[in-house]
Amino acid sequence: MNILIVTPFYKHDRNIASVRWTNIGIRLAKNHNVIVVTQPRDDMNMDTTINRDEDGILVARINQKTWYEKIAVKRFGGATGDDWQTAAGTGESKPANDNFKRKLKNRLLYTSMKSKAKQYAGFIEKNVIPKDTAIDIVISSACPFIEMLFGYELKKCLGCKWISDFRDLPFQEDDCDRTHIEKRIMKKSLKEADAVITIANKGKEKLADGIVDNPDKIYVIRNGFSLSDARETTTIDDDKLHIVHTGSLYGGTRKADLFFSATAKAKIQNPDFKYVLECAGGNNESLVETAKRYGEADNVDNRGFVSREEALDMQSKADILLALISKTPGSFSAKIFEYILNKKPIVCVSCGSDSVGEETLFINTVNLGIAVDESNNEKDSQLLCDYLLHQFCNKRNGIPLDYNPDHEMIDKNNIDVICDQIQQVIMKIYFGR
Repeated sequence: MNILIVTPFYKHDRNIASVRWTNIGIRLAKNHNVIVVTQPRDDMNMDTTINRDEDGILVARINQKTWYEKIAVKRFGGATGDDWQTAAGTGESKPANDNFKRKLKNRLLYTSMKSKAKQYAGFIEKNVIPKDTAIDIVISSACPFIEMLFGYELKKCLGCKWISDFRDLPFQEDDCDRTHIEKRIMKKSLKEADAVITIANKGKEKLADGIVDNPDKIYVIRNGFSLSDARETTTIDDDKLHIVHTGSLYGGTRKADLFFSATAKAKIQNPDFKYVLECAGGNNESLVETAKRYGEADNVDNRGFVSREEALDMQSKADILLALISKTPGSFSAKIFEYILNKKPIVCVSCGSDSVGEETLFINTVNLGIAVDESNNEKDSQLLCDYLLHQFCNKRNGIPLDYNPDHEMIDKNNIDVICDQIQQVIMKIYFGR
């Protein structure tokens, strides 16, 4: 079978978003002819390259920028042209912001995306796919939102089946001009999809609520961990807990207030308590600022932005791994699966809506560590304080830290199992079984 995968990140070592389809693509290529279309690894290099990689996969790296993005910064302001994405991530997109300027920006953006998708699909058909190859399945992975449009246009011009995969949903609530437009585009596009994949149960609920015409074609297939990413793990033999956080705080949607309130309490309750938080990733300056508010800045070692290899190395030397997440319906943090490889306790601190996030349920069900929530500040701050003190005493007394996960449940999240689930969807939509 000939499979075309369109995904924004593929073998991008500085972006965890590339892990899902890098791993799945390599595995699908063992049984199918796989072609991958993605972006250049370096944003500064927009040259198109089409080469077979070390896994025998034809990989086309093509600039995915729209004409809107080239003028948006100058004409409308903002750090980037695709400000629909940054607006969605910061929670700034509200009905009150639907003034004339915003509506004009929205229409220009989505017009440019639809135009780009048609152009992109035509370029792929003409320049990327070998002349003697008929594509059977197109798989597009979004967000970004535009990847869905690429899949939609490719299905039309190639006459093949189409699977639309969503790592995250473009919006959570349809509450403004931008989301009204997105919902209309998604409804029209996904009506043509043969299958729609989301990584979370809440994602299926959102898509089934007036976006996807037939809920039966929505599948929940999570991210997963790959044993090929595993490192030899160790711990540092000293008198303090080494806690590691790697990843972005996404413009403040992920917070560490509860974590530092717990460590401050731990110092009061046990003056011997010692720890260091080693962090790397985007927006960590705000994490340091949070530590200062609790008098904990001296315990933070901010490494800045590092490669994924360096991040994995940091994780391998930790005593405890800290996951700061935002409870976003339709999303499931890939960081959790990356952490699982280290076989070390995970502290998951979530913030967002009052409902229990899927990461929290997963941590508790699999018994990976402790999951606490910013909305239960005082109660969960004390729970985390007690947990950290207990683990600290274990280390100080030469006792292994508590970590007793459900290994059978962990095995179900191996990327090989995830890939099998993807292949089952492919077989169902192609052969009807």
